[in-house]
Amino acid sequence: MFDELVTRSHAAVSSPELFVPLPEHAFARAALSRLTSLAKRTASSAVGLTYLSGPEGSGKSLLARQVILECLHRQPKRRYVIATAKELSESLVRADEQQSLEELLDLFCDLDVLVCEDLHGLEGDAARQELLLSLIDRALSEGPRVLVTSRKRPGELREFSHRWISRCHGGLCATLPLPGLEGRCDLIAKLAQAKHLPLCEPIAPSIQWLAERWAFSPRDISRSIDQLGHACETQRAVVDLKFLERGSWQEMKSIALSMDTIATAVAHEFGIEPDELRSRSRHQGLIVPRQCAMFLAKELTGRPLEAIGNYFGERTHTTVSHSLSRLKEQLPHAPTLRQQVQKLRQRLAELKRAVG
Repeated sequence: MFDELVTRSHAAVSSPELFVPLPEHAFARAALSRLTSLAKRTASSAVGLTYLSGPEGSGKSLLARQVILECLHRQPKRRYVIATAKELSESLVRADEQQSLEELLDLFCDLDVLVCEDLHGLEGDAARQELLLSLIDRALSEGPRVLVTSRKRPGELREFSHRWISRCHGGLCATLPLPGLEGRCDLIAKLAQAKHLPLCEPIAPSIQWLAERWAFSPRDISRSIDQLGHACETQRAVVDLKFLERGSWQEMKSIALSMDTIATAVAHEFGIEPDELRSRSRHQGLIVPRQCAMFLAKELTGRPLEAIGNYFGERTHTTVSHSLSRLKEQLPHAPTLRQQVQKLRQRLAELKRAVG
């Protein structure tokens, strides 16, 4: 069981997908850098635990593998296992049935790094949660540094025990958000180069065009570039604005969310009605929600400011531009509002995934 997990882990790290570091990754990369430390840590319940959350496809697994590669670069003989929570708990169940649980726990504790992915996959399975927690607690007190990943933040693990949530909160928690427009431009440019996408010079307008419409996860952006590359090969074409706007390459469903969907999600987050966002009312309680809705509409649909203004009851595109600038000025100094905007990005991404 253990040897099989080690073999699969080595295979995953030896042939990793391309990882493109983005500005949105800065805090998560800093948090995970503790896994690369060669210093011995003192035994403490959650000192060695790092908890990384983020929506599906945001790059949690890629970042974890990148960190392992950095560990190996510094010390090639470091021992590690990367496995999902389901895989780890399954190995523990089988060992328990074979009365070899202690031996398996000893093997895990002899590692340098243990990566437990997709913790949310054990929601509602109390027995396996407890077995896995016994491994995590043992590792934290005796053995490896531990990275736990999940689509959900610790407080959103509704069907987990208080002990599990407490353990996660006790570690260093980081979130891997979906990339904003600038991040998507950088990601698309680097993936396009790595995947040899035939882009016409100057490439900036094509990159910008795609980034405005591909408001989604890095994983799906990578897949979309593959589809675009296949279309270019099939049609013997190169990528420029004319080719993109013609749209004959789009075999996938449109990835731009509708403004109705965005307005509904924002209204729900702020406890108001969608119609209020679209009204011309200048009630104080509607200003920030409307700014957030227009901000996300611009980021996730790529629609022109005039169209966004018409939808949200603004008279001119200048008014929309002013509102967006005001919100961008506020976000660095308003952590609660910043969290709300990020939560909406993730919720809209999941809604799009469910439809697509």
